[in-house]
Amino acid sequence: MALPASTNILIVGCGPAGLACAVTLAAKGHKDITIVDARPGGRTLSRAIVIHAQTIEALDTVGVAEKINARGVKAKRMVVRWQQTRLIKANFATLSERTRFPWALLISQSDTEDILEERLNELGVHVHRPYKATEMESVQGGLLVKFESGETIKARYVVGADGNRSTIRALAGIPFRDPKSGKNPHAEVVKPTDTVKKLEKKLGKELVVADVHLSGHIPPTVNPTDLGVFLSPLQFLLLVPLPPAKDDPEQRPIYRMSCPVEPGSKEVTLTYLQKVLNSALGLPDEKTPIVDTLRWASLFRVKSAVADRFHQRMGDGMVALCGDAGHVHSPAGGQGMNLGIRDAIQLGRNLSDILKRDNDPNTTPSASKAYADKKLEQYTAERRKLAVGVIKITKFMTWATGLEAPPAQRARNAFYWTIGRGSVVSKKFTLRLSGLQAAEHENVPVVA
Repeated sequence: MALPASTNILIVGCGPAGLACAVTLAAKGHKDITIVDARPGGRTLSRAIVIHAQTIEALDTVGVAEKINARGVKAKRMVVRWQQTRLIKANFATLSERTRFPWALLISQSDTEDILEERLNELGVHVHRPYKATEMESVQGGLLVKFESGETIKARYVVGADGNRSTIRALAGIPFRDPKSGKNPHAEVVKPTDTVKKLEKKLGKELVVADVHLSGHIPPTVNPTDLGVFLSPLQFLLLVPLPPAKDDPEQRPIYRMSCPVEPGSKEVTLTYLQKVLNSALGLPDEKTPIVDTLRWASLFRVKSAVADRFHQRMGDGMVALCGDAGHVHSPAGGQGMNLGIRDAIQLGRNLSDILKRDNDPNTTPSASKAYADKKLEQYTAERRKLAVGVIKITKFMTWATGLEAPPAQRARNAFYWTIGRGSVVSKKFTLRLSGLQAAEHENVPVVA
């Protein structure tokens, strides 16, 4: 599909954030938008698998909640255990007074993207592929973006939704760094003499993510409606049920496993995953499921960083960031994609208001410019504050689940078990995971 010569809004990146921003704008009647992606087609395998209640509320405002709910598994609880002993849980049913969607939806990121793109197509907007942005400059009336193909497009507003290594963020000159250390995690220099611990400090903890099939005895603690976190002598295992693959004739349930990497290994094997599962469940062999099929697996490092600001004026044009282009952090608690989608929907609303003001014949160009600056300054302040809060809590969760010394593990378990006995802490934990505590910032209705 050929690019237009110009557009009101150019969205770079068609992951969940880019698509959600485009759907929001198109649903509000703005069709002079262009969304591009560097990938020629298909979806990138991703660790994002959970959509929380506040995000479903936001997606409902753009007409996709029904399809997403129908595709995913509705988890009733998130349970943290030490092997078979429950320590603390989040009971999503307690959210029923605050939301129409009192569950955590377990669904692959690729399915989420498919549903968002289907909705975008219904609204008359289609993704242009493959277009990799390489240059961006200020010109009269906006910004000129150049692609690897040599083609260009002029836009009044450019949305960077192109991931944590965002080209648009870099071209706009927006710093990206850990809010505590002030360092850009992508700029760390690795030395051949660096130890594993030194690499963790520089690059982040390395984890495995894998989709598998299980067979044999499935114990009650591996509940098909639980988001399960199992702590064990081997640190932790995230074990989450996902819907069967659409193209699987047997329709076997998929289980997402995430855990620390095998020391000294750069491969993910069934043998290692079975070892982690055995340790996590702490059951006799005959009562432990067999990891019989590895559908896919990947290694990744946990990084934390946030953009100094989520917008940047460049002459007559404006750049705005959403999703991983604005913030990246540990996947603990399943917060990343959720925050990114809600960034995008809020940004889409703000840009819609800005376009309406731009097109108002009674508004002067200088007044329109001032209005756009104010709206996006508010967007930056709200979204960045939420992102920094998520980074803090997910850093703590990652540290706590990754304790290796037995005395530290015992102390953590005792603390979790103690606070897990009270309903107040459980409700606060549930509310925090759901994202509903952020509702007042996001202007999304959350009443039944």
